[in-house]
Amino acid sequence: MNKIEDIEQFAKDNYIPIARKKTVQFMIDIISKNNYKSFLEIGTAIGYTTIVLKQKFEYLKIVTIEKNQKRISLALDNFNDFNLLDKLSFLQEDALNYQLDDKFDLIFIDAAKKKNKFFLEKFKNNLNANGTIIIDNMNLDDLWTNAKPKKKDYYDKINQELISYLSTNNEYEVTFHYDIGDGIAVIKLK
Repeated sequence: MNKIEDIEQFAKDNYIPIARKKTVQFMIDIISKNNYKSFLEIGTAIGYTTIVLKQKFEYLKIVTIEKNQKRISLALDNFNDFNLLDKLSFLQEDALNYQLDDKFDLIFIDAAKKKNKFFLEKFKNNLNANGTIIIDNMNLDDLWTNAKPKKKDYYDKINQELISYLSTNNEYEVTFHYDIGDGIAVIKLK
């Protein structure tokens, strides 16, 4: 696939969750407004977000992490098709166990939804001063259309716990944007 539209269509046809266009545009706006230079993505999927951001900001240092072997293969193919393999760091690892020492201006958490709080707590130390963390899928719209009621209840409970945690934790300044993509939480450290 050598066009963004091809990746979008492939993701749709194969039920692969990628960030929605409005979410990616929101990140583009944040990067531009704040002159951010580095980006960490937890959950590469098939590389869509990374490719869009790297095309827009050639200078952007990108590290992206994915553990799913099928998605790793697809992301590698896509990064290769867009000639990006040597222009970013693609870590084929489980983010739960991987330790990073680098600091980033923008961290995007778009991986296993039940691990969002864990990823936030783990990777907040990798955030530069004045940086931003974004957690995707606060609405879980895609899950609601395909999941069984028990699974919906389980994920809804986890998501509500995360929202409550973010809303009451004095360490974070959080803004929820439920109207952007599938809903995002935008987090700054106080």
